[in-house]
Amino acid sequence: MRFVPLAAIVAVTVTAGPGLPAQSPSHTVMPVPARIAMTGAALRLDSTVTVAIPGYRDRRLVGAVDRAVRRLEARLGWPLPRTAGVDPTATIVVMVEGAGYAIPDLREDERYTLTVTEKQATLQAATVVGAIRGLETLLQLHATDRDGDFLQGSAIDDAPRFPWRGLLVDVARHWQPPAVIKRTLDGMAAAKLNVLHWHLTEDQGFRVESRRFPALHEQGSDGLYYTQDEIRDIVAYATDRGIRVVPEFDMPGHTTAWFVGHPELASAPGPYTIMRTWGVHVPTMDPTRETTYAFLDEFIGEMTALFPDRHWHIGGDEVRPKQWNESTVIQAWMKERGIADAHALQTHFNQRLFAILARHDRQPVGWDEILQPGLPAGAVIQSWRGTEGLTQATSQGRQAILSAPYYLDHIKTAAEMYLADPLPDGLTAEQAALVLGGEACMWGEYVTMETIDSRLWPRMLAVAERFWSPATVRDVPDMYRRLAINSRRLTEVGPTHFTHAERMLARSFPSDEIPRVRQFLEYARPRGFAGRGTNQLSPLTRLIDAADPDPMTEQRLLMLAGGADQPAWRETLDAHYLRMTTFDTLFANMLPRAPMAADALPLAEALDQLGRVGHEALGHLAAGTTPNEAWFDAAHAAIERIRGKTFGLLRPVGAESVAALIRRLSAS
Repeated sequence: MRFVPLAAIVAVTVTAGPGLPAQSPSHTVMPVPARIAMTGAALRLDSTVTVAIPGYRDRRLVGAVDRAVRRLEARLGWPLPRTAGVDPTATIVVMVEGAGYAIPDLREDERYTLTVTEKQATLQAATVVGAIRGLETLLQLHATDRDGDFLQGSAIDDAPRFPWRGLLVDVARHWQPPAVIKRTLDGMAAAKLNVLHWHLTEDQGFRVESRRFPALHEQGSDGLYYTQDEIRDIVAYATDRGIRVVPEFDMPGHTTAWFVGHPELASAPGPYTIMRTWGVHVPTMDPTRETTYAFLDEFIGEMTALFPDRHWHIGGDEVRPKQWNESTVIQAWMKERGIADAHALQTHFNQRLFAILARHDRQPVGWDEILQPGLPAGAVIQSWRGTEGLTQATSQGRQAILSAPYYLDHIKTAAEMYLADPLPDGLTAEQAALVLGGEACMWGEYVTMETIDSRLWPRMLAVAERFWSPATVRDVPDMYRRLAINSRRLTEVGPTHFTHAERMLARSFPSDEIPRVRQFLEYARPRGFAGRGTNQLSPLTRLIDAADPDPMTEQRLLMLAGGADQPAWRETLDAHYLRMTTFDTLFANMLPRAPMAADALPLAEALDQLGRVGHEALGHLAAGTTPNEAWFDAAHAAIERIRGKTFGLLRPVGAESVAALIRRLSAS
């Protein structure tokens, strides 16, 4: 079978941009395809639906088709075929040219075309991974009306903008069991992400079983680590979904957990214990001993059997040289060899480490601190401190990926991350060609297995669209429209972001009050990354942990404020503002029964002020009156006290809608 571009199948396509053309029916596909035309047709779905793979097939493709059919079946409520046939006239036809890479690869061809007519849905792809991507789009075309279920008529020609679309998951600071990793992989596949960057070692934990050096996991993990069989299983699970697994073993810093079992690797004598606090710690590997490199060579040789991807993340960030500077032996060694400072010593370490990786057929990836004079060629630079590392790396002819704008743990909104492009301004065409893509980061200081899904999803869907879709796809309201729908769809593959708050509140609040606490959380966001004052042993079970990083309420209120001329919209918006004024009394009265209510009181008092100003502003709009100067002064002062501020551990939602109303009154 030959892969046929969509241009040869349909005469007209629509280039994705900020919203669809007026004549094209709306869609809910996320990420937005490279080219999409909605035809208005409907492929009706009923118990007669058949599925076929008439061309190439293998175990991975059959499994992907079966997973998609089972998801569709669950939505429809009746059984669909258990086995895909070969009849090219079936209702849903998946035609694939060949396997692609046996191990997911940076060079994988992920293109696909998808056409849906009144008679048939046809998915074509050059590789199995391309078909996996197209199946996700097909499921997103599912819709319902009064006549039942159908697939939206469409013609899609799709391919990713970037080949590296990653998510870092830090399991070293807080352990995440295999089930969490697997449901994260399922969510990633739904979002067309293709790299799991697995951060496996830190000062707070060493999370991989080593049979050659068992003291690493036995003494450095609190018993929380992945066995080698579990790692093989997870890597295979990822492979089945077209996702690469890039392990990170951070070195020479962030390595305290290594030294608990192997203090001889450290630059100062032990003993060492697992770090329980957050931050950048002093313990560092000794780059001057040959035994360090012999150990790493043997360890990496063992790990490459578990992680088949050619890329290998060495970390390399935030190295504190205190142990190096205070060691007379290390200083003498450096002086003898003309190594001027700590940066040069780390580069020497990386030169030796790169040689080891080359012997094991691995290409290094490192954080932007490794980009120092003398760094050997070949490393992919991951720019996290800004865009400067990416610009510098590509100016030197090095490949790079961008992470700086996409730190999920910093509690940025989906919109903030969505509008940040992996290609910064000012790059030449040659530099832009060296940018492999982007990677969001879910660092583990403030997430547990109970809360990680709510910090990943649904915001990661917006980031995934930035990595996949054309750069011109930047319509934030439309992104949030589709995000709300796909956030719910995502739950069918495992992520628990919709239910985690309910479970957490049940632990600390009376059952009869939980609905009202959930209402309060619609107007609350967690504070930013820094300053929580916790450590690895702290239970992360406060209201901040139950709160959503980017509640959809913010977008609803802004939309309602924009339509406040309409009485029905104004009435709905006013109901929100009046609700805001009730929470301070609610939580004050709840304190005797629920001490955790104290977490809510500072924000509840701020929301009371915000709700009052919003209610008064709507009153003036309804009456057609203009407030006096004193009212404007008080309203502006209230907004400034509240907007973007932190109250306890929470931040308010809704200030922007009130500010919009005030601006509207000012202009009247």
